[in-house]
Amino acid sequence: MQIHHFSRTLDLPSLDPPGTKRKLHRPFAFTKIKPRYDQIKDYLASIEPFDTLPRLLIPSRRVNYKPPLMHYGWRVSRDFLLEYARTNKLTRQWGRELTDYECMDRALATINKRCRASMSDTILQVQTTPMDGAQGRTFVISMFTNYHLKRTDLPSQDGIERLQRVFGFKEPPKWLLDGVEWRWSRWSY
Repeated sequence: MQIHHFSRTLDLPSLDPPGTKRKLHRPFAFTKIKPRYDQIKDYLASIEPFDTLPRLLIPSRRVNYKPPLMHYGWRVSRDFLLEYARTNKLTRQWGRELTDYECMDRALATINKRCRASMSDTILQVQTTPMDGAQGRTFVISMFTNYHLKRTDLPSQDGIERLQRVFGFKEPPKWLLDGVEWRWSRWSY
């Protein structure tokens, strides 16, 4: 795997090859008019995640707007992570009961350590996505985002496969839209 530091030449298997052009719809395609969530929620609930990230969604400071936040990972069952946290006594810390979200985060960090996936705890997280919204809030194991692509500590293919085996995911990871930062916005300087 070759890693370059320019978004135009960045070459990872999870990205569209350099020079690839793909037609995208809102919120993935840039438009000056910002769509409201209620205008696109049905579309988001019905679309499939991207197998490879379209080049347009790789952040670049050369343009005035930054693309939506995309997570590379899998949809995960909230119940699976919470049950893992309960079974492994990860629901309390420093004498207090943790929130469900904190429990899921601790469960993911523990699974990462135990399966020796060696992923950075700063980028491996539990996040939400509006994709597949028919089930309400959908959770995602995010191994990294489109904003992490130039980091040198991205997970190895071996680490990704270890995590995939532990969770029993049949398909490779995909690119899913973030539940909060789902549209184009101006860079803040």
